[in-house]
Amino acid sequence: MTAASAPQQLPIISRILLAVDFGPSLSAAAALARTFTKVYNARLWVAHVVEPAAPPDAAFIHSAGALEYAEQHMARVMESESWRNVRCESVIRAGALWPVLARVVEENGIDLIVAGAHGHNWLRTMVLGSGAEVIVRNATCPVLTVSSRSSGRAGDGILRILVPLDCRLSAESALAYTARLANAHNAQVVFVHVLHREAMPLDYPDEETIDDDRYVAAMARLSEIIPHAERFRREPEVIIESGVPADVIVAVAQRAGADLIAMPVRRAPSGTGRRAPWKTATRVISDAPCPVLTLAE
Repeated sequence: MTAASAPQQLPIISRILLAVDFGPSLSAAAALARTFTKVYNARLWVAHVVEPAAPPDAAFIHSAGALEYAEQHMARVMESESWRNVRCESVIRAGALWPVLARVVEENGIDLIVAGAHGHNWLRTMVLGSGAEVIVRNATCPVLTVSSRSSGRAGDGILRILVPLDCRLSAESALAYTARLANAHNAQVVFVHVLHREAMPLDYPDEETIDDDRYVAAMARLSEIIPHAERFRREPEVIIESGVPADVIVAVAQRAGADLIAMPVRRAPSGTGRRAPWKTATRVISDAPCPVLTLAE
């Protein structure tokens, strides 16, 4: 098995950026950002971007009034009792979302971005919120995404971390980060691998039966990826199941009582045609019963 970082090493989380859009997931995302700020004694930036809009709203968005309105809204949020004694700085800027946030990340050496997700609609198309999806797809630092439905999970501690693994993805740095995070919280890591037919699209495979040969082959592939058990303070668990990857991951997270899902993801620029892995990540973020940490490889 490949070696991960030593247990005594901690993940670097000293500067956190909470990206807010004042949507329904703000409360859950803010609560988690405050928790991580306290646990890691980190500094916190709370950022809102006033984005350009199409007519008839464009004139207002580009006016000083739009920034003033955002500042007033931010002030009301920060005046609440839950923000008392939290070391933070608010940032409000106008422009396109990711270029603005990328500058904030670079200027302040951000180690972790926390963002809210909006879930999915009745057609099950992914509507994380365009902002959350833009952040997850573009950020090179870890992104912790939380929806209103996962409120209360991970806020009182991280005891179980679910890590979905795709054997085709080299995730050495993401797994090393996960090991350090688990050790810092004395949490157990549960690795889950989903079998599916290679000839079928990743998100829409037929259900497969896992026979002994397939199970042994899958375990052999995973043994080359998963860090050695000695690198964890608590013995990790490995689960292999078949089905639609996003559905299996969410179901296992629910069944295992996961406080956090840590997903290694490969950066896939728009238009490349490599959409299936992002469909899986997006659906997991939308449906997960707990926050989801995406780790770019």
